[in-house]
Amino acid sequence: MHHLRPFTRGFIHQPLGANRFLIDPQYRLEIQSVLERFFAQPHARTTLDKPEENRGVYLLQGDQHQWVLKFNRLTSWKKQLANFWGWKKSYGLHDLTNEMINLRRISASELTPEVGAYGYRALHGYRLQDEYLLVRFFADHTDVDIRLKQAPEQAEQLLEQIFTLFSHMLDQGFCHMDPHPKNILIAPDGPLRLIDFECCAHQVFNRDFTLGFLHGYFYRYWFQRFLAKERYDAVSRDYLQTAHPQLDQRTFSTIYLRFRDHKVSRRTRYAILTSQRAQEAFLRESATSTTP
Repeated sequence: MHHLRPFTRGFIHQPLGANRFLIDPQYRLEIQSVLERFFAQPHARTTLDKPEENRGVYLLQGDQHQWVLKFNRLTSWKKQLANFWGWKKSYGLHDLTNEMINLRRISASELTPEVGAYGYRALHGYRLQDEYLLVRFFADHTDVDIRLKQAPEQAEQLLEQIFTLFSHMLDQGFCHMDPHPKNILIAPDGPLRLIDFECCAHQVFNRDFTLGFLHGYFYRYWFQRFLAKERYDAVSRDYLQTAHPQLDQRTFSTIYLRFRDHKVSRRTRYAILTSQRAQEAFLRESATSTTP
Protein backbone atom coordinates (compact mmCIF):
# COMPACT_ATOMS: atom_id res chain seq x y z
CA MET A 1 0.00 0.00 0.00
CA HIS A 2 3.05 2.27 -0.25
CA HIS A 3 1.66 3.89 -3.41
CA LEU A 4 -1.04 5.57 -1.27
CA ARG A 5 1.46 7.47 0.88
CA PRO A 6 1.31 10.70 -1.18
CA PHE A 7 -2.47 10.78 -0.73
CA THR A 8 -2.53 10.01 3.00
CA ARG A 9 0.47 12.03 4.12
CA GLY A 10 -0.08 13.19 7.69
CA PHE A 11 -2.81 10.62 8.38
CA ILE A 12 -2.48 8.44 11.49
CA HIS A 13 -2.33 4.65 11.23
CA GLN A 14 -4.94 2.97 13.43
CA PRO A 15 -5.63 -0.80 13.52
CA LEU A 16 -9.25 -1.74 14.18
CA GLY A 17 -9.64 -5.50 14.45
CA ALA A 18 -8.57 -7.09 11.17
CA ASN A 19 -8.68 -3.73 9.41
CA ARG A 20 -6.15 -0.93 9.23
CA PHE A 21 -7.29 2.67 8.95
CA LEU A 22 -5.52 5.87 7.96
CA ILE A 23 -7.25 8.71 9.80
CA ASP A 24 -7.11 12.48 9.45
CA PRO A 25 -5.52 13.57 12.76
CA GLN A 26 -7.85 16.55 13.23
CA TYR A 27 -10.77 14.10 13.62
CA ARG A 28 -8.88 11.15 15.09
CA LEU A 29 -10.77 10.59 18.37
CA GLU A 30 -14.20 11.12 16.84
CA ILE A 31 -13.51 8.89 13.84
CA GLN A 32 -11.97 6.14 15.93
CA SER A 33 -15.04 6.19 18.16
CA VAL A 34 -17.60 6.00 15.34
CA LEU A 35 -15.69 3.22 13.60
CA GLU A 36 -15.40 1.16 16.78
CA ARG A 37 -19.16 1.48 17.31
CA PHE A 38 -19.80 0.54 13.68
CA PHE A 39 -17.83 -2.70 13.87
CA ALA A 40 -19.15 -3.58 17.33
CA GLN A 41 -22.84 -3.19 16.40
CA PRO A 42 -23.35 -4.72 12.94
CA HIS A 43 -27.13 -4.87 13.31
CA ALA A 44 -27.56 -1.25 14.36
CA ARG A 45 -26.20 0.35 11.19
CA THR A 46 -28.03 3.17 9.44
CA THR A 47 -27.83 2.59 5.70
CA LEU A 48 -27.93 5.29 3.02
CA ASP A 49 -28.28 2.85 0.14
CA LYS A 50 -29.62 -0.66 -0.23
CA PRO A 51 -26.85 -2.96 1.00
CA GLU A 52 -25.40 -5.43 -1.47
CA GLU A 53 -23.40 -8.57 -0.78
CA ASN A 54 -20.06 -6.85 -1.34
CA ARG A 55 -20.94 -3.16 -1.01
CA GLY A 56 -22.54 -0.88 1.55
CA VAL A 57 -23.02 2.81 2.37
CA TYR A 58 -23.66 3.77 6.01
CA LEU A 59 -24.35 6.93 8.00
CA LEU A 60 -22.32 7.27 11.19
CA GLN A 61 -23.02 9.84 13.91
CA GLY A 62 -20.04 11.36 15.67
CA ASP A 63 -19.96 13.78 18.58
CA GLN A 64 -19.57 16.77 16.27
CA HIS A 65 -20.02 15.53 12.71
CA GLN A 66 -21.90 13.03 10.62
CA TRP A 67 -19.91 10.68 8.41
CA VAL A 68 -20.57 8.44 5.42
CA LEU A 69 -18.76 5.10 5.50
CA LYS A 70 -18.51 3.30 2.18
CA PHE A 71 -17.53 -0.37 2.07
CA ASN A 72 -16.41 -2.42 -0.91
CA ARG A 73 -15.16 -6.02 -1.11
CA LEU A 74 -12.86 -6.95 -3.98
CA THR A 75 -13.62 -10.47 -5.18
CA SER A 76 -11.10 -10.77 -8.02
CA TRP A 77 -7.61 -11.82 -6.90
CA LYS A 78 -6.13 -9.84 -9.80
CA LYS A 79 -7.88 -6.72 -8.56
CA GLN A 80 -6.84 -7.48 -4.98
CA LEU A 81 -3.19 -7.67 -6.01
CA ALA A 82 -3.34 -4.62 -8.30
CA ASN A 83 -4.93 -2.41 -5.65
CA PHE A 84 -2.62 -3.54 -2.87
CA TRP A 85 0.59 -3.00 -4.83
CA GLY A 86 -0.59 -0.06 -6.93
CA TRP A 87 0.31 -1.79 -10.18
CA LYS A 88 -2.24 0.13 -12.23
CA LYS A 89 -1.52 3.83 -12.36
CA SER A 90 -4.81 4.74 -14.09
CA TYR A 91 -7.25 5.87 -11.45
CA GLY A 92 -10.47 5.54 -13.46
CA LEU A 93 -11.47 2.22 -11.98
CA HIS A 94 -14.59 2.08 -9.86
CA ASP A 95 -13.47 1.26 -6.34
CA LEU A 96 -12.89 3.09 -3.05
CA THR A 97 -9.11 3.20 -3.30
CA ASN A 98 -9.45 5.27 -6.46
CA GLU A 99 -12.21 7.42 -4.97
CA MET A 100 -9.94 8.24 -2.04
CA ILE A 101 -7.11 9.15 -4.43
CA ASN A 102 -9.42 11.33 -6.51
CA LEU A 103 -10.81 13.18 -3.51
CA ARG A 104 -7.37 13.77 -2.04
CA ARG A 105 -6.10 15.08 -5.38
CA ILE A 106 -8.84 17.74 -5.41
CA SER A 107 -9.14 18.17 -1.64
CA ALA A 108 -9.02 21.97 -1.81
CA SER A 109 -12.43 22.13 -3.49
CA GLU A 110 -15.51 23.12 -1.50
CA LEU A 111 -17.59 21.20 -4.06
CA THR A 112 -16.52 17.79 -2.78
CA PRO A 113 -16.75 15.81 0.48
CA GLU A 114 -13.80 15.81 2.87
CA VAL A 115 -11.97 12.52 3.45
CA GLY A 116 -11.83 11.56 7.13
CA ALA A 117 -10.29 8.11 6.82
CA TYR A 118 -9.38 5.29 4.46
CA GLY A 119 -9.34 1.68 5.63
CA TYR A 120 -8.49 -1.73 4.26
CA ARG A 121 -8.15 -5.38 5.10
CA ALA A 122 -5.44 -7.39 3.35
CA LEU A 123 -5.43 -11.14 2.77
CA HIS A 124 -2.12 -12.89 3.50
CA GLY A 125 -0.51 -9.46 3.81
CA TYR A 126 -0.43 -8.73 0.07
CA ARG A 127 -3.98 -8.85 -1.38
CA LEU A 128 -6.48 -6.06 -0.72
CA GLN A 129 -9.83 -7.65 0.09
CA ASP A 130 -11.92 -4.96 1.84
CA GLU A 131 -11.86 -1.21 1.28
CA TYR A 132 -13.43 1.48 3.45
CA LEU A 133 -13.77 5.19 2.78
CA LEU A 134 -15.06 7.63 5.39
CA VAL A 135 -16.13 11.09 4.20
CA ARG A 136 -17.99 14.01 5.76
CA PHE A 137 -21.74 13.80 5.30
CA PHE A 138 -23.44 16.77 3.68
CA ALA A 139 -26.25 17.09 6.24
CA ASP A 140 -29.64 18.43 5.14
CA HIS A 141 -28.74 18.12 1.45
CA THR A 142 -30.95 16.36 -1.09
CA ASP A 143 -29.95 15.08 -4.49
CA VAL A 144 -31.20 16.60 -7.72
CA ASP A 145 -33.06 13.42 -8.69
CA ILE A 146 -35.19 13.50 -5.54
CA ARG A 147 -35.83 17.24 -5.88
CA LEU A 148 -37.03 16.89 -9.47
CA LYS A 149 -39.31 13.99 -8.65
CA GLN A 150 -40.87 16.19 -5.97
CA ALA A 151 -40.93 19.37 -8.06
CA PRO A 152 -40.49 18.65 -11.79
CA GLU A 153 -41.44 22.25 -12.59
CA GLN A 154 -38.01 23.29 -11.22
CA ALA A 155 -36.15 21.45 -14.00
CA GLU A 156 -35.02 24.48 -16.02
CA GLN A 157 -34.05 26.53 -12.96
CA LEU A 158 -32.01 23.66 -11.53
CA LEU A 159 -30.41 22.96 -14.89
CA GLU A 160 -28.94 26.46 -15.02
CA GLN A 161 -27.47 25.93 -11.54
CA ILE A 162 -26.04 22.58 -12.62
CA PHE A 163 -24.38 24.13 -15.66
CA THR A 164 -22.85 26.72 -13.32
CA LEU A 165 -21.61 23.91 -11.09
CA PHE A 166 -19.97 22.25 -14.08
CA SER A 167 -18.20 25.47 -15.03
CA HIS A 168 -17.06 26.04 -11.45
CA MET A 169 -15.69 22.50 -11.35
CA LEU A 170 -13.66 23.08 -14.52
CA ASP A 171 -12.40 26.39 -13.09
CA GLN A 172 -10.90 24.30 -10.29
CA GLY A 173 -9.18 22.00 -12.77
CA PHE A 174 -11.04 18.71 -12.44
CA CYS A 175 -13.94 16.87 -14.06
CA HIS A 176 -16.33 14.41 -12.43
CA MET A 177 -16.76 11.67 -15.05
CA ASP A 178 -20.18 10.47 -13.90
CA PRO A 179 -22.26 13.64 -13.43
CA HIS A 180 -25.91 12.74 -13.02
CA PRO A 181 -28.69 13.96 -10.71
CA LYS A 182 -28.03 11.39 -7.97
CA ASN A 183 -24.41 12.54 -7.73
CA ILE A 184 -25.33 16.23 -7.40
CA LEU A 185 -26.55 17.50 -4.02
CA ILE A 186 -28.53 20.65 -3.21
CA ALA A 187 -27.80 22.45 0.05
CA PRO A 188 -30.60 24.08 2.06
CA ASP A 189 -29.28 27.51 1.10
CA GLY A 190 -28.90 26.62 -2.55
CA PRO A 191 -25.27 25.71 -3.42
CA LEU A 192 -24.69 22.47 -5.31
CA ARG A 193 -22.03 19.88 -4.49
CA LEU A 194 -20.75 16.64 -5.99
CA ILE A 195 -20.36 13.15 -4.52
CA ASP A 196 -19.17 9.68 -5.66
CA PHE A 197 -15.74 10.36 -7.10
CA GLU A 198 -14.77 6.84 -8.11
CA CYS A 199 -14.01 8.18 -11.58
CA CYS A 200 -12.52 11.66 -12.00
CA ALA A 201 -10.11 13.54 -14.27
CA HIS A 202 -7.63 15.72 -12.41
CA GLN A 203 -6.96 18.16 -15.23
CA VAL A 204 -8.86 19.81 -18.07
CA PHE A 205 -7.09 19.72 -21.45
CA ASN A 206 -9.75 21.48 -23.52
CA ARG A 207 -12.47 23.31 -21.64
CA ASP A 208 -14.86 23.48 -24.60
CA PHE A 209 -14.50 19.73 -25.21
CA THR A 210 -15.16 18.96 -21.56
CA LEU A 211 -18.18 21.27 -21.43
CA GLY A 212 -19.55 19.43 -24.45
CA PHE A 213 -19.13 16.14 -22.61
CA LEU A 214 -20.78 17.43 -19.43
CA HIS A 215 -23.77 19.05 -21.12
CA GLY A 216 -24.36 16.14 -23.51
CA TYR A 217 -23.79 13.28 -21.09
CA PHE A 218 -25.95 14.89 -18.42
CA TYR A 219 -28.94 14.99 -20.77
CA ARG A 220 -28.61 11.48 -22.16
CA TYR A 221 -27.87 9.72 -18.90
CA TRP A 222 -30.71 11.10 -16.81
CA PHE A 223 -32.08 14.57 -17.43
CA GLN A 224 -34.10 13.63 -20.51
CA ARG A 225 -36.64 12.28 -18.04
CA PHE A 226 -37.34 15.80 -16.81
CA LEU A 227 -36.93 18.08 -19.83
CA ALA A 228 -37.57 17.74 -23.57
CA LYS A 229 -34.50 17.79 -25.81
CA GLU A 230 -35.45 21.09 -27.48
CA ARG A 231 -35.81 22.89 -24.14
CA TYR A 232 -32.62 21.34 -22.82
CA ASP A 233 -30.76 22.53 -25.92
CA ALA A 234 -32.17 26.03 -25.45
CA VAL A 235 -31.20 26.27 -21.78
CA SER A 236 -27.71 25.02 -22.58
CA ARG A 237 -27.33 27.48 -25.45
CA ASP A 238 -28.58 30.46 -23.44
CA TYR A 239 -26.30 29.61 -20.52
CA LEU A 240 -23.21 29.28 -22.73
CA GLN A 241 -23.87 32.54 -24.53
CA THR A 242 -23.84 34.35 -21.20
CA ALA A 243 -21.24 32.39 -19.22
CA HIS A 244 -18.86 31.37 -22.02
CA PRO A 245 -19.05 33.94 -24.83
CA GLN A 246 -15.62 32.86 -26.15
CA LEU A 247 -16.68 29.22 -26.51
CA ASP A 248 -15.36 27.32 -29.54
CA GLN A 249 -18.80 26.37 -30.79
CA ARG A 250 -17.52 23.79 -33.28
CA THR A 251 -15.66 21.80 -30.64
CA PHE A 252 -18.46 22.09 -28.09
CA SER A 253 -21.24 21.14 -30.53
CA THR A 254 -19.36 18.15 -31.93
CA ILE A 255 -18.84 16.62 -28.49
CA TYR A 256 -22.18 17.76 -27.11
CA LEU A 257 -24.13 16.03 -29.89
CA ARG A 258 -21.98 12.90 -29.63
CA PHE A 259 -22.76 12.50 -25.94
CA ARG A 260 -26.34 13.77 -26.12
CA ASP A 261 -27.39 11.34 -28.83
CA HIS A 262 -25.08 8.33 -28.42
CA LYS A 263 -23.92 6.03 -25.69
CA VAL A 264 -20.18 6.27 -25.03
CA SER A 265 -18.56 3.55 -22.96
CA ARG A 266 -17.07 4.17 -19.55
CA ARG A 267 -13.65 3.12 -20.81
CA THR A 268 -13.81 5.64 -23.65
CA ARG A 269 -14.97 8.42 -21.33
CA TYR A 270 -12.06 7.75 -19.03
CA ALA A 271 -9.55 7.65 -21.90
CA ILE A 272 -10.62 10.90 -23.54
CA LEU A 273 -10.78 12.88 -20.30
CA THR A 274 -7.39 11.76 -18.98
CA SER A 275 -5.35 11.75 -22.20
CA GLN A 276 -4.96 14.78 -24.46
CA ARG A 277 -3.97 12.58 -27.39
CA ALA A 278 -7.04 10.35 -26.97
CA GLN A 279 -9.20 13.45 -26.63
CA GLU A 280 -7.93 14.98 -29.87
CA ALA A 281 -8.43 11.69 -31.72
CA PHE A 282 -11.98 11.38 -30.38
CA LEU A 283 -12.76 14.94 -31.49
CA ARG A 284 -11.51 14.23 -35.02
CA GLU A 285 -13.47 10.99 -35.23
CA SER A 286 -16.64 12.62 -33.86
CA ALA A 287 -16.36 15.55 -36.28
CA THR A 288 -16.06 13.15 -39.21
CA SER A 289 -19.01 11.02 -38.11
CA THR A 290 -21.31 14.06 -37.73
CA THR A 291 -20.33 15.74 -41.00
CA PRO A 292 -23.28 15.63 -43.47
